[in-house]
Amino acid sequence: MPLADLYRGSCQPSDLGPDRGSLRNLYQQFGECESRSSERSRSRGNSSDGTQEPDDTNLWPFVNWAPVFFNACGMPAEQYAHALSQPLVVGTACTGSAAPSFALDQIVGAHNFSEVIASESHATTRKWLLENRNMHHLYHDLAFARTGGQCQVHHQHCPPMPLPSDKEGEGQARLDIYISGFVCKNFSQENNVRFQHSDVRELFISANIETARKAKPFLETSRFIRKYAPKVAILENVFGLAKRSSKTSSTDEFQAPIDFVLRGSVREAGTDHDEPIGLQLIPGYAMDMFRLKSKDFGAGQTRSRIYFIMVHHSVGDQNTLDHIGALLQTFAASMPATSVWDAVDYVKCCKHDWTPEEEDLDQSDVVGGKTRESFDKAKADLGMDTSSYEEYRAFTLLCKQRDSTWPRGLNGREIEQLDIIYHLLPIAERSRVVTDVVKSLGRRAWRSDGLSPTFL
Repeated sequence: MPLADLYRGSCQPSDLGPDRGSLRNLYQQFGECESRSSERSRSRGNSSDGTQEPDDTNLWPFVNWAPVFFNACGMPAEQYAHALSQPLVVGTACTGSAAPSFALDQIVGAHNFSEVIASESHATTRKWLLENRNMHHLYHDLAFARTGGQCQVHHQHCPPMPLPSDKEGEGQARLDIYISGFVCKNFSQENNVRFQHSDVRELFISANIETARKAKPFLETSRFIRKYAPKVAILENVFGLAKRSSKTSSTDEFQAPIDFVLRGSVREAGTDHDEPIGLQLIPGYAMDMFRLKSKDFGAGQTRSRIYFIMVHHSVGDQNTLDHIGALLQTFAASMPATSVWDAVDYVKCCKHDWTPEEEDLDQSDVVGGKTRESFDKAKADLGMDTSSYEEYRAFTLLCKQRDSTWPRGLNGREIEQLDIIYHLLPIAERSRVVTDVVKSLGRRAWRSDGLSPTFL
């Protein structure tokens, strides 16, 4: 659902009174219950050998969504894939497994865009990007994209991109699309103390080293856009960005983190001047926001997110954003509803044989230290503290009894979470549960309130 009707990115800070205008509706949406959809189809067939096979009509959105997109645009796929006179120049930051780049592969073709710059803080993800994408520069620090720094592609210090120029000739920089999924941990449900602040600024300007580290990607994203003026900028974050702290006063300038994202500023180091950081304060852009849910686009997961789309005045205006909103609605309405089980069945059909790496076979199912304390507290909260070892670790013992190989690729923290889920689930549900136990223990994978990473 586009947020254009709730809050126009083109309005000025002076238009926002103490009641935050229509942002109030956005804040209220945060509290909406994301109930499981009973309308999701779970069509399945049976093969001759008795194994379940997915219904192709449910599976295709996961692997072949592009035709639906082309149809929503009213243009043939061949027109999009036709070679452009100049390939699009694309930059990304914090996109994880490079989903935006793979989406562009599907829409315009890999031959029609060039990934000139990318930033990713996680070493494992950078390794994956280097093996699967062909970007010109890859940095571990988002600031290096703007200032220059140690490049993971060239294994040396690389200078920053040249500034945009209207003049033809060598050194001219052009950036068509910039996409950033700036770090969400200060606003995500994974953060147990995310809304203990009395001032929203504390989430972006903090003496706490960890909080400041997590806030840096947004600050650097804003600075990059201001410096390089991409024709289109797309930013993504969790819907928790619109969540207000109970300690925030109704008269405060910033009611929720999204207020700061739109019109916040920070004090420039060593000066008395404020540096404008808010997206609305970047000159030359029309901007709008959209609340999108993955379940509306063919995925078996709700995953509610806020997208900020900025269009430079050289290529579009508010009418362009209205057109984008209408296109997104048409695209979503065209995608068949699916469930997480369709995705699971697809994986089961694609991957028949998996054997853990040899080193995985030695993983221990025992944890200690603070993790052990966290599990003990969870057991007490769930009324399982008096359970015997055999009752509490029933899943682990069952896997050992059956000599199952797949759990051996998990670590102790992941296995024990499965023990808790197995203990809590009714017997009838144990054969049809999908869960994500690789995140932090604070996410409590055993939750069943619709906010957990566990799907039934």
